[in-house]
Amino acid sequence: MEDLALLRDDLEVVRNDFERFQRNSEDDEDRDRGTLALLSGERKELEKKLAELKDRGNHLDFESNMLRSRAEQVRERVANEFIGLDSCGASTTKLGLVQRVEMSVTADSADQCINITSASICEVCGGGLLLPLFAPDEQTWNDALRAVLYFTGLFWSFMGVGIVSDIFMGSIEKITSKKKRIFSSNLQTFITVKVWNSTVSNLTLMALGSSAPEILLSVIELLKNNMYSGDLGPSTIVGSAAFNLLVITAVCVSAIPGGEFRRIKDIQVFAVTASFSVFAYLWLIVICMLWTPDVVTIPEALITFFLFPVLVGLAFMADKGYFSSGSKNKEAQKVLLDAATEQEIATMRMRILKKHGTGIPDDKVVALIREEFGAAEEPSRAARRMAATEKLFGGGRRKSDTKVVPVQLSPEQKEASKPNVVFAFEHLEYSCLESCDKLELLVTRESDSIEPLGKGSVMYRTKEVTAKDGKDFIQTEGKLEFEEDETEKMIYIQILDDDEHEPDTYFDVELYQPFTVDESKVETKLGKNKTAHVRIVDDDAVGVLAFSNQEEKVSEDFSGEKVISIMVHRHAGAKGAVSCSYRTEDGTGIAGIDYEEATGTLEFADQETENEIHITIKPRGRFDTTSIFRLYIEEATGGVGFAAHTDGGEECCICTIVVGSDEVTKRRADKLKQAFKVNWEVQMMARDNWKDQFTDAVLLDAGEATGCELATAWIFHLITMPWKVIFALIPPVDYCGGWLCFCSSLAMIGAVTAVIGDLAELCGCVVQMPDEITAISLVALGTSLPDTFASKSAAEQDPTADASIGNVTGSNSVNVFLGLGLPWTIGAIYWAALGDLSADHYWFEKYRGQSVVDIYPTGGQFVVLGGNLGFSVAVFCCCASCCIMVILIRRWFVGGELGGPKGLMYATSAFLALG
Repeated sequence: MEDLALLRDDLEVVRNDFERFQRNSEDDEDRDRGTLALLSGERKELEKKLAELKDRGNHLDFESNMLRSRAEQVRERVANEFIGLDSCGASTTKLGLVQRVEMSVTADSADQCINITSASICEVCGGGLLLPLFAPDEQTWNDALRAVLYFTGLFWSFMGVGIVSDIFMGSIEKITSKKKRIFSSNLQTFITVKVWNSTVSNLTLMALGSSAPEILLSVIELLKNNMYSGDLGPSTIVGSAAFNLLVITAVCVSAIPGGEFRRIKDIQVFAVTASFSVFAYLWLIVICMLWTPDVVTIPEALITFFLFPVLVGLAFMADKGYFSSGSKNKEAQKVLLDAATEQEIATMRMRILKKHGTGIPDDKVVALIREEFGAAEEPSRAARRMAATEKLFGGGRRKSDTKVVPVQLSPEQKEASKPNVVFAFEHLEYSCLESCDKLELLVTRESDSIEPLGKGSVMYRTKEVTAKDGKDFIQTEGKLEFEEDETEKMIYIQILDDDEHEPDTYFDVELYQPFTVDESKVETKLGKNKTAHVRIVDDDAVGVLAFSNQEEKVSEDFSGEKVISIMVHRHAGAKGAVSCSYRTEDGTGIAGIDYEEATGTLEFADQETENEIHITIKPRGRFDTTSIFRLYIEEATGGVGFAAHTDGGEECCICTIVVGSDEVTKRRADKLKQAFKVNWEVQMMARDNWKDQFTDAVLLDAGEATGCELATAWIFHLITMPWKVIFALIPPVDYCGGWLCFCSSLAMIGAVTAVIGDLAELCGCVVQMPDEITAISLVALGTSLPDTFASKSAAEQDPTADASIGNVTGSNSVNVFLGLGLPWTIGAIYWAALGDLSADHYWFEKYRGQSVVDIYPTGGQFVVLGGNLGFSVAVFCCCASCCIMVILIRRWFVGGELGGPKGLMYATSAFLALG
């Protein structure tokens, strides 16, 4: 029984082992079947691809056999036609014709290039956007010949893009020169300022104008490559940035005369643009090599593009001083002096004289007004660029030099510009009692120049009105002799008294024949008070009170507050003591602003015939404006009344006071206006008449050039004449505020840039130079050359370094944010919109061997390979950082970014240029 139980147990173990083995076998079979199915699917896919490759190979073999067969047929036909010719002639003729026929066969087979996508631009079946013009025949020409033709065409195209950029900058100059009137809290009046902030215009329109070829080249290259990124555009921007920062800075450092310095004035703006100029290129490394390697996504492209307005906003804030201890409103307080009115200039002159003293000469006043109130009047970046293009190639349109020209005065203006010496009575009206015995009249001599007064004289004489000679006064005449620097002389007239009651009588005293020893240096004349009116008052009644004039016109004193005296006369008697009250009343003039309020009591003693009310006039820098207020006398006591025929009648007497500018201030303001005047007709950057543009394009305006200079001007003019005639089609800047010219010239720049892009690729192709090297060397140099001369001119002529090197860093940043941000945004959106590209073999073939194929197996990405670009950017960032450090070290330890001792100056330039 025990053995049977053991046997049963062994049998159960064997059964369990068998069942486990059976289950394992079934699992292995299932796994093998899955593996077999997978391998079968892969095999079918490989067979499909192999079939496609075989079909493509058969197609290529068929095309090759067809071409070979056709060429053989032509060879046989040519050989048959020339049987019987002599051996020498036949051999030569057959060879040349066969070669031409082979080229013809190649040309006729151009339609077979439709499936060939890898040919270079200079090879048969290759091509650019516009060039080669004579493909495919041109692509079989000798490489050396084509290299010479392409390099010549590239240089000629650089001339063309420089000329059309000149016109483009002219439209920008017109747009950014727009002005408006604002209220200045500093001057307390409306002033003329530019609509465009100078920093904003430099980073937007000006930067677009100088960098338009580079920016458009990137966009055009993207479109030409069927939305695939290329090397020419990005490399041109990197090369242009390196040239701008290193070479242009090196040229500007050495352009300053020995021993002089130039410092950057707006260092905060420079700090912003310099930081962004390095950050912009570091950002390229981030998006091309770190964030999403070799791929630019929509967020990356949009961030790149929108960093441009961020840069503009931060630079604007720095310009306004928001990053310093106290903000400033520089633009709002700076006046465009050439557009300022005489009233504004008179106000500024008054403030300068009040601050610095009244004895400073006019030329110093002009300099102080420019420094304290004037907006910068140096030629703009657009004008600099245009002048540089004119110097290099001859501009597209005739223009004068862009610096402010001296004002040419007419003979009348020259005569009026001489200092005036003026003889006049101190007062226009005088009064005296019959019993005064002798009347004194003061004659003054004044000049609007600070030069010493020489000797002079003036004649005088009395003239009867109602007073009679021998009865009321004694006729008097004579000559007043003034010594050097003498400014006052007195005239004495005897008054006769009687005991009869009679009305007041009058006579005049007049000045004539003014004379100054040195008439050639000054203009001698009589003033407004050249005739004094004298009233003889009867002293036998109480009389009536009245102002000497119902309207008093007075002038302000530009140097400070001025106290004027309003005369009140006692007519028809002077017996007894009388009085009246007085007060002022606002009109257009406001108490506390235009004058000091005055109230009080005016008293007349017995036999006193006149008294004065003193009022303080405040300076406002008036030129052609006036302030009006009124002065009342009323509430008379002592039996005296008011003249019924005056303003106010018998109840009171009213004097209206009109405050204006004095003649000296007006003459000075006119002269200062001339000093700030700019002849805008001479400075116009484009012709008003469209027809004249074609005349200017054909005729040479060589100025005073002679000899070799004239010959050189004619050579360049003839070379560039086709460009000038084409660009004469662009409308003048006077239409639509310059915007029509802006858009038209931008389109022309795009067309010429497309030609430059093709020529640059052709040049690189025939000499086997990569696009990156072509862009960094040839294209960057050609597009940046006008900027170099413009910056050099600014360094030599401007008192600061802002216009020469301060704009370089901003331009480099704009090149990245616009020149790469715009095309990359377009490309990223385009490829994202296409989606899955599994069925498009070209994308995978183009980037075969690159990591993007493995990372993005379905394609559909905008690829920007970071390898070559990343290396160039990294080198530039190192060089840019060193350049900026050198600039700042020179500022801190040498005294200025530009100039200095010759040895240090040349050493700095050499270091930057070699970098």
